[in-house]
Amino acid sequence: MKVIIAPSGIKNILNSNDMALCIEDGVRNIVKNADIYKYPLTNGDSAIEQFQVLGARVYEKETLDPLGRKVHAKYAVINDKVIIELKESSGLHHLNVEERNPLYTNTKGTGILILDALNKGYRDFYIYTHGSATNDAGLGILNVLGFNFLDSNNKEVESNAKGLYALRYIDSSKKDSRLLESTFTVVTDYNGDFSGLHGVAYTYGPRKGATPLMIESLDRGLRNFSLVVEKEIGVDVEKIRGAGAGGGVGAGLCSFLNADIISSIDAFYEISNLKENIYDADIVFTGATEILRIDNLNRIMMDMTDIAHKNHVPVVGIFGYADNGVQKLYELGFTGIYSLYKNRLHMTNSYIEPHEILVETVESIIRIINDKQFEG
Repeated sequence: MKVIIAPSGIKNILNSNDMALCIEDGVRNIVKNADIYKYPLTNGDSAIEQFQVLGARVYEKETLDPLGRKVHAKYAVINDKVIIELKESSGLHHLNVEERNPLYTNTKGTGILILDALNKGYRDFYIYTHGSATNDAGLGILNVLGFNFLDSNNKEVESNAKGLYALRYIDSSKKDSRLLESTFTVVTDYNGDFSGLHGVAYTYGPRKGATPLMIESLDRGLRNFSLVVEKEIGVDVEKIRGAGAGGGVGAGLCSFLNADIISSIDAFYEISNLKENIYDADIVFTGATEILRIDNLNRIMMDMTDIAHKNHVPVVGIFGYADNGVQKLYELGFTGIYSLYKNRLHMTNSYIEPHEILVETVESIIRIINDKQFEG
């Protein structure tokens, strides 16, 4: 029996990892030799934490914040894939309100993290763009990796949004040779334009501290960057969907590192191999705290359910309690839905051990579907 276990946890009762372990115990109590794959799902926006619960190794490195000050930042590695988040070293949270000015911030700190991973021998990178304080189109990252960006006098421009406007020429002769044997993937759910009124400067500039006049300058810099890149290396970043991600980092990495751009859900599947394991599974277990609004449930959980349903794999959802929306979940592909508690009050005040309830529930489910071919 092949079993996929991918819950997001029951808030204040069982975290996603503990819930996955309990489900595993329930399965093995009935089918000892079951082939089990656990994928605890997190509900936060940290990709590092998301993969850490799947067993990723986390590294910490001294690097630079968006204004060039020393900070320590983390990145994760799982299945030889490097997970780097822009926000770790180049994130808005490093700056107080008075310091937020995307004309001057840069992504050099993220470049230092990439360089550290290259030094450790890793070659497969996933760059998550959410939470950045920058609008430098990745100039900071690329400069650390050996690319030089020059003005009309062949002098190096600043590695920030101001530098984008002064950019005229690109010198790739000193780029890190290890980049030729490396692959890069930009991870983002941003699908807007690169520049213009619907571009990244107008969309995200205000939350990064940009005034209306500053936004116009940011956008002019992005437009100039796209013109120079097209002239120098023949890539039209304006036509790349998602190129504006991370203040234009998507464009920089696509142009100079031949990066692909994919969604956060697709990245999770690629890095974890979850999707491939669903196809020939016998059952999928998932679950969460409660069913109130379907759009508030974990996105990977719902997408995974859709994939399983389309491949005729039964999906069982185990929730802290299930009140509203149960019928909708059946319509979206769930085969069975179980509630550990009668209601929210019972869930928060019950003296019954949640681990025990969960294990017994899973045992009952496995007994129902178990037959001689799964004995063991």
